[in-house]
This record gives sequence, structure tokens and C-alpha cells, in this order.
Amino acid sequence: MTELPTGTLTLLFSDIEGSTNLLHTLGPRWGEALSAHRAILRQAFADHNGTEMGTEGDSFFVVFRSAHEALDAAVTGQRGLQQHAWPDGATVRVRMGLHTGEPTRHEDGYIGEDVHRAARIGSTANGGQIVISSATHRLVSEETRVHLRDLGHHRLKDLPDGEHLYDVIVDGLLTDFPPLRSLGRAASLPAAPAPLVGRQAEVQALCALLADRGTRFVTLTGPGGVGKTRVATAVAAQLEATYPDGVYFVDLHVADGAEVMWSTISDVVDAGAAAGTDPGEQVCSRLAERSALLVLDNVEQIPDADAVVSALLSAAPRVQVLASSRRPLLLVAEHEFPIGPLGLPSSIDGGDATSSAAVAMFLQRAQMVRPSFALTAENRGSVAQLCQRLDGLPLAIELAAAHLRVLSPKALLSRLDSRLGTGVTTVDRPDRQRSLGATIAWSHDLLTDADRVVFRRLGVLCSPADLDAVLAIAGTEGTDVLDAISRLVEASLVRIDDGIDGEPRVVLLETIRTYALERLTASGDSDATRTRHLIWCRDQVTAATELLRGPLHTIALDRLARIENDIRAALDFALRPGDAGRSSVGQELLITVTTRYWYRFGSVAEARSWQERGLAILADEDSAEKIELLHGLGVSLLQQVQVAAAVQLFDRSLEMSRRLDDRDLEARALNDLALAHRQDGNLAGATDLLQRSLAIARDTGNTMRQAIALGNLVVLHIDQGDYARAAEAAKESMAANAANGDDWGVAIDRLNYTAAVLHSEGPQAAQRHFAQWAGAIQSFRDAELDIDLIEMGAAIASGLGHPELAARLLAAADAQRAAIPLARPPAEETLVQSWLAASRTALSDAEWQQAYISGAELDTARAIEMMQSVYTSGSA
Repeated sequence: MTELPTGTLTLLFSDIEGSTNLLHTLGPRWGEALSAHRAILRQAFADHNGTEMGTEGDSFFVVFRSAHEALDAAVTGQRGLQQHAWPDGATVRVRMGLHTGEPTRHEDGYIGEDVHRAARIGSTANGGQIVISSATHRLVSEETRVHLRDLGHHRLKDLPDGEHLYDVIVDGLLTDFPPLRSLGRAASLPAAPAPLVGRQAEVQALCALLADRGTRFVTLTGPGGVGKTRVATAVAAQLEATYPDGVYFVDLHVADGAEVMWSTISDVVDAGAAAGTDPGEQVCSRLAERSALLVLDNVEQIPDADAVVSALLSAAPRVQVLASSRRPLLLVAEHEFPIGPLGLPSSIDGGDATSSAAVAMFLQRAQMVRPSFALTAENRGSVAQLCQRLDGLPLAIELAAAHLRVLSPKALLSRLDSRLGTGVTTVDRPDRQRSLGATIAWSHDLLTDADRVVFRRLGVLCSPADLDAVLAIAGTEGTDVLDAISRLVEASLVRIDDGIDGEPRVVLLETIRTYALERLTASGDSDATRTRHLIWCRDQVTAATELLRGPLHTIALDRLARIENDIRAALDFALRPGDAGRSSVGQELLITVTTRYWYRFGSVAEARSWQERGLAILADEDSAEKIELLHGLGVSLLQQVQVAAAVQLFDRSLEMSRRLDDRDLEARALNDLALAHRQDGNLAGATDLLQRSLAIARDTGNTMRQAIALGNLVVLHIDQGDYARAAEAAKESMAANAANGDDWGVAIDRLNYTAAVLHSEGPQAAQRHFAQWAGAIQSFRDAELDIDLIEMGAAIASGLGHPELAARLLAAADAQRAAIPLARPPAEETLVQSWLAASRTALSDAEWQQAYISGAELDTARAIEMMQSVYTSGSA
């Protein structure tokens, strides 16, 4: 392999916008298009001295020594793509992101924040657009062949500092693009299918209300289908420029409690809550000093929504909340703003129809499906009566107007009167919702039998679904599901939105989804459809978690975050008493998602709740599934510092493994017990257990288990002061993890090796390793790893004579431990105190306390930035 460049590099990420849709549209010719795309870009990259680092599907990662060459390659590539004659007249548009930095070389690639920043910049772009960072802009700003358009400052997922972005305008290439797909921007609001009609007064009144920053909380109330979400998003879009830290839309339609509500908000505002952390505390910390607007959509079904909003308002004094709900939350700070139906004509002959908001919306929606439609003296009476019959509910009007493709207003009215009578769903509804439910039912009844099957199956999807999910879950034999989706869109029963990755997503409004689920239950097809949904979730989680320990972990985290609500729904279905096969798939999903995802990146409390529920339905007999759940629940208990309870579960796991004669599971149980005993301070017992685990792993040839045991032995050798053995074990573990392709394990080993070197060779040697590896370790965004990294930085700072920095870093680590909570085991506490003894002596109590207090507010990124600024400047 050619030697990879180092130093200051420009990184380019690209992918095809809407590639999944193109795959289904082009069918067998997709391969031809993909090959042409690759050939065009590879030629452009090679002609400008780019080094291709990787290709996954339709994406590229390329590095350039020169920012100018990177920019020229991007422009050349876009020009070649635009000029190419694509199969079947398709349009293939590629989005590109460029960032210049100094990525860390790692084996045969690069890692570190610069890589993540470049990837995130690429993900904000639209098809055909080249977006560049401020660092790249500084190097190419005098380039005369292109114009660099200022797009302002944007917040990027997982990057707390955000980025000032620009796009590249070139003659002959596309120049008009939608807003970037960044966090907290109007572009993150749900896309409106059509301009808002008849709500100008409400929008202006709400904008005026929120312009008074003393108005902290406004709740839009009204029945389902009245348009609360549309009004809220219109207000948010209009006010976006007035909030320095942006607007955030939080869809809560599947949240059923405070914990899920907090975690959903945390994900949207990118609070960075990791395994074991309290997402509420993370959200409040993230928003404490920010001026932002939160749009909380669909809160009425959440029992503790009032407590969440109250805590948020208290912790973040510059944040305002705009909520939609069918009922007020009854908080002292709440301003209730009822959203009623659209204004109706006063007479049945439609004499004043032109002044009616309901008629205006009907006309708008009618012209979307029949452009020639106009309000006339002959039809205005029927239109007026239609709007009156539908109570002026926007969603009901939208659904009814969709049928004007084939019916006149008079014919539509006659069918409406004959078919929309009394309750038509399986739940009681108030009058207006009965009208809405009847309208949905009528649209449903006009579908073909095959399309009805697809529609009701879509009801199990809790999140906007890509086409692969739709095919897997809603497919029917002999039916083209994509054609069925098109017909459902035409009937206004589903809509298509663009996902953050440019892929189309199928979306059902919650009111319509509820009806679809009612139809699914009535059909007798519910269990079979939910089983397909469960299997799909299991497969998605399994595939994504395979990437979590490698360089593509950020991509995997994004994929998992998008389907968390589906995972919860699938687990809820799977863990009900019933079909054993369904339960078996559910246990696979439960074990994978809790031990490989939520353990590190989600809520430990939620993981524990699901694990306890999973154990409760297992048969009272030995099984590998039960051992997996005992292990997972024990780890969750350790994370919550419940050591005695964890030991009991690990003991049961060990005994069961031996009864089943499963030596691999026995080795893991011994490892689990060792970690628990270490946390209790029993270092000798922990060392013996790990040696036994390592011996079994070597005997069975399980290299992954060997690497884990070796890595944990490193920590115990350090605890016991045997630093030479610790360093050797760390090197052995590092080699084993690298051979296994476990980058996460390598990151842990590097941190442990640095700790061993600190004791055996001194802080100067440790500092060199820290400076080399800190960026790579931080790039995993693992909460426990970050804490260990900050504590190591504190120890090195103390050894190098920076006592104030050591105090600040210790405070940052302590604050993050308290938030998880993650106790410092006795042996580790002794080590930390010994590391920092010199700094405590160097400062007075008052000086130490002042430095410590100032460090408690540091987040991980800022703490590591401070460490690197000292260690890499040469001042240390």
C-alpha cells in the first residue's frame, strides 16, 4: 500500500443522495449507475492526487495533501456526474463535505475528531452540493474560479463547538439548495407538504407571545388532526433566526414516560448522554446557557411530561418550550393556546366560501391533485357543505380533497354523507375526532384490498421508515409495495419525507397510524406483522452493533438512534407471554441492544428494566439465553454501583455455564466476577478469577475473550503496583485486540498502557503516549472511556507540575462520574489520590478548591482540548 500522507490534510466525504430510492427505481440497472458514479469520482480524485481511504456502498472517504486539490477534485467530480447520461434518465446527485485538519494516523487509516467533523459536514449537504469547513475555507478563500457562499454557523451532531460552513458555487453546476441538514436549524423541522393556510393570525400571535422572552412555555391544544404540529413548526421556522442556539423539533408521539421523553430530547439536542448517564441531567446541562426554542410535539400521552418540562425550564432559563398536546399540562408557567378548526362558511350555499379558511385549504389541496380545479358558482355549495361536514378539521379536509382526482365535489359530498356516519373505529371519539376517524376510514375503504394490507402493516412502524423497512414489514405476495406506497401518498394516508441522509422516509401522522393499528388488530394479521417488525429490528441492531467496536461506529450509532422507538415497540411485543419463537427472537434483540448498545451509549436504567422483564418470562431452566441476560443485568447493576446484587447474578451465570459445559460463557462469568470483586476492593480474588478466565480462553482459542481478560489484568496489575507486568499485559492485549479488529479494545489498552508508563517511566513518557492517542480514544465518545481519559490527563498534569489544571480535570471527571453514576473503585481511588498528591501539596486549600470548582463545568471535549493545548505546546 502507498504510504499515507500525514500532517495537515483535507478530508473529503461523499455519498449519493437518495441511493436507496435509486436502487429500487433502477432495479437491475442500479449496479450500472453505481459503477459509473465510482468511476467518475475515482478519476477526479486520482487526477488531483487524492488517496482513497474507503468506500462503503455509494460513499467515499478520500484525503488530499492540498486543500486546493481537494476542492478541484470535488468540482471536477460534480461536473462529471452532472454531465453523465444515467440509466433510464435517472438523476444521480452526490453530496460532498470537505474539512482540513490533522487526523491521527492509525494502522492503515485515520481516526480522530477531524475525521468525524468531515463526515458530519458531508452529511449536512444536499445532492450536488459541496460544503466546506472554515478551516478549508481559510486555505481556498482566494480561489478565483469558484465562489464560496457563507452559510453561517451550524451545530453538528456529536461536535459541541459546531462549524462555520460554506458551499461552493461554480458556473454550470447546481446553485440552489435547500437548507443544510444540521442540528437546531429550520431545516431540521418536519417538511411542510404545502404552504400553511388559514393560520396566519395564530402564527403571528404565537410569534408575538414567544418574542417576549418572559414567556417560557406555550402549549398548543386541540383535537387530533386540527393542525397543531403544522402551526408549531411554522412558528418555529419563522422565529429560527431569533434564537442564537437554534430551534429543535422533538417528536414524542411514541414516548410513554419521562425517561423516554428525556432520552428523545437528549438525542435531538445532541446532549451526548452515554451509557449510564441521566439523560435529563445531560439535557439540562447542555441547554443551561443556551438560547433556544424546543418544539415538543405530542406530549399528551406522557404521564410525567409536566415534570420534564418543569425541570427543563428551571435548568435552562434562556430556553422556551412550544408544545403540542390534546390537553394542557397545567404548569404555572404554561400559556395555553387553543388551536381550533379552520373557519367555515356560514351558509350551505357557499355564498361566503371565498372568505373561509377551510374552503381555502380544500381548494389548495384539491389543486395539488387536480391543478385545473377552481371554485365556481356550481360547486361552491358542495365545497362549503363538505368543509362543514368535516368540521373544518385540516387533516379531514386533506384526506377528502385527495379524492377529487376522480370525484366532483358534489359526488364527493354524496359519498361523504352516505359513508361517514357514526363511529367507524374501535375506540370512542369526541364528535370532531369521529368525523376525522370516519374520513380516514373512508379513504381506507376506497383502497384496493392489497393496498389496505400494506397500509395497516405500516402502522407498526414507530419511526420514519426507509424503503427497506417498508419492504421487509409491509410487503405482500404479488403486490409491488412501492407502487402501493405511491397510491397511499396519493390518498394522503402517508407522506414521504427526506431523511437526514437524503433517503426517502415513509411517515404516518399519529392519528392515521392509530387507525392503521386498529385495522391491523381487526384483520387478525397483527402478530404476524409485529413478528416481521421484530425480526427486522433484530437484524438491524445486529448489523449495526457489529460496527460499534470499529472505525465506522459513528455510522452505527446514527443508524441505531433512528430506530430506537421501533426497538422499544418490538421488545414490548416480544416480551409479552406467548409464542416461544417470537420470544426467542426478542431475547436475541434484547441481549444485543442492552449489552452492546445501551450499555455504552443509551440508558442503563432502561436497559436494566428490559433485562429484568426478559428474565421474568424465561423458562425456569438452564439456557444460554438466561446466561446472557444474567450477564447483561449484572453489568447494568455494576454500572449503577450495586455490587452485591451483581455478584449474585454473576455467580448464577457461572454455575449455569458449568452445568451447560459452556467454557466460553464460563470464562466470561469469571471475568464478570473479577470486575465486581475489584470494585469491592478484593484485588487478590479478582486477579485469581481473571487468570482462570484467561486460561480457559487460551484453552478454547477464543482470542476476543483472551484480549478482554488481558485488558482487565492490566488494571489489576496497576492497582497492585506491578507496573512492569501491567505494561507487558497491555501490549499483549493491544496486539490481540488489533488482530481481532477491535478498535474500541485497542483504545482501552492504550489508556491502560499510558497509566502503566506513568508509574514505571514517569509523566514525560506518559505525556508522549497521551498526546499520540487521546484524539483516537475520544473519538469513540464512550462516557467511561472519556472519564478515564480525563483522569489520566489529571495525573499527567500533576506529574508535570500543572496543579491547577490537575484540579480542574479531576473535577470534570468527578462530575461525569456523579452523573452516570459510576463510582471509583477503592484501588482506583487510591491511585488517583496518589497521582494528585503533589498538586494538592503545591496549592493551598483555597487555591485547590477554586480550581476544582472551575473545572466541574467542563465537558469532555473542552477538558481534552485543555489537556492537549498544554501537552502539545511544549510548555509541559
